Amino acid sequence: MEQIQIDSLTPDFLGVGIAPNGKKVSYPYTLPGDILSVEFSKKKSRPGRYRFINFLNQMERSTVKCEHFSECGGCAGQHILYEDQCNLKFSPIKKLFSETLNLDFDSQISNDIYHYRSRMDFSVFPGPTIGLRARGNFKRVINVKCCFIQSEWANEELTLVRQLVNEFSHFPWDRRDENGGLKYVTLRKAKFTEDNMSILTFTDGFSSHIDFENFKNRTLQLLSAKNIIFCFNRVKSEVSASGNSIVIRGMESYRENILGINFMVPFDSFFQPNPLGFLPILNFITTRLPEKKTSLTDLFCGNGFFASIFGSSFSKINCYELTPSSIEIAKKTLSTLFPGKEIHADVVNLFQDTSKLTSDPDGVLILDPPRAGAGASVNQWIAQNGPKDLFYVSCNPYSQAEDLRHFISEYEPISSLLIDPYPHTPHCESVIHLRRKTKAFF
Repeated sequence: MEQIQIDSLTPDFLGVGIAPNGKKVSYPYTLPGDILSVEFSKKKSRPGRYRFINFLNQMERSTVKCEHFSECGGCAGQHILYEDQCNLKFSPIKKLFSETLNLDFDSQISNDIYHYRSRMDFSVFPGPTIGLRARGNFKRVINVKCCFIQSEWANEELTLVRQLVNEFSHFPWDRRDENGGLKYVTLRKAKFTEDNMSILTFTDGFSSHIDFENFKNRTLQLLSAKNIIFCFNRVKSEVSASGNSIVIRGMESYRENILGINFMVPFDSFFQPNPLGFLPILNFITTRLPEKKTSLTDLFCGNGFFASIFGSSFSKINCYELTPSSIEIAKKTLSTLFPGKEIHADVVNLFQDTSKLTSDPDGVLILDPPRAGAGASVNQWIAQNGPKDLFYVSCNPYSQAEDLRHFISEYEPISSLLIDPYPHTPHCESVIHLRRKTKAFF
């Protein structure tokens, strides 16, 4: 056995130390000052590594609330003081943008660091076990009884779900023996309304099980959710809240209200994981929209979130998204909110083809791409045809910085904001307001 002392932390909340062979190594859930007992192991052709055995000295962890911390793959930074979490996340991002793009971020930490998530997905395994996957081990599930980042209602509902599954202990899907059928439980709670939803995901065909009707009736008796959905997907599919659905109670959507706009969120749809924590970005955009509002273009619009929030001020709205189901929801939402307004919503593979995108030199573009970034096609379109005002919203500032490099020559950064809607995780959100440069003519 050998020892390693942790000296520092990475932006991903990994503790870094120097191994006996002189190389840097990193371990999750550690703090500077921790001393680890490690063992060097090597398997065939794979590089050797120092495997963590136990703690020889462990610094105080007074901030840890969850009994499952360091086991489940959820919160990675609960052992770190919250202010230090934000500094670890924000500092390298600010440094990157300052050095490469000459852009300085303002930053804002969260006031609510617990019970903020509007959606949690729990795996169901025989035992029965209901919980979250272990870090680095997809086949192991930690039996989570209380999660400190989901809502209080969701924790109460999770207790009821556990009672239900215990009563029907033969229902959880056994991935090895292929018995049972219940694979996932998804809990969704609106932040600004009292609406909520419980979604149970089964294997295809499991509704024919001899006890399924009894399970359905008991679900209605036990669970408190206003909306309950059963959905069914492929046996080998490890995707929650997806597939053919049956409404057991209520509707297939729950109601959320953001800045006075009502959103109906379908059971299988993405929505902001922390609506309250995301408000600083919406307020940032609100206060910086130009006085002259001709058209609003929402790229990677999802269900039309930004277009719904800001569309009332514009005479024309353009929405583009890769997913047909999301565009259909966007069309329905926008036509309900803004009857008579000129609305164009289209399915476009934005990573390959931007020929369908319309250009308005005096318009506003809100860009909110996936974590990987907007991609070469969109970046080129922005450089050549982007409107006067651009708001780039990102859940991954590192890919955002890479995208900006491709069109920053045409735009001037006006202001920017970095926020932390996801405490105890390495993730954050950013928004940058850019204005197209006025070309000089000689």
